[in-house]
Amino acid sequence: MYALLIYGDDSAWVDLPDEEKARLRAAEMPDWVALFPELQKADPNVTGKELDGRRTAKVVEVRDGERIVTDGPFAETKEILGGVFLLDLPDLDEAIQLAALIPAAKHGSIEIRPVLQ
Repeated sequence: MYALLIYGDDSAWVDLPDEEKARLRAAEMPDWVALFPELQKADPNVTGKELDGRRTAKVVEVRDGERIVTDGPFAETKEILGGVFLLDLPDLDEAIQLAALIPAAKHGSIEIRPVLQ
């Protein structure tokens, strides 16, 4: 099983008006709709979820028995985790092939991680 982690730079997206976000999302949606049959061919039980933006993220740490909760992603990076697909695939080569089909790979990156069983 492989996790395909979808990373992208949301800095230009975060402050856009809701109408502009909806327009951009609608323009990209056909590429995503075309992706799903390909993923389902490889694994009929594929699961995937889009994550809410960094503004709603919380990070929890426990240090010396004290719980510390902070806003946003832990790492200050340009690209943030935006979603994930979990696929039961025969090998890494197929995971790489499918990762290249994810529309976000055109402007972000897809990290492939084997899932420990």
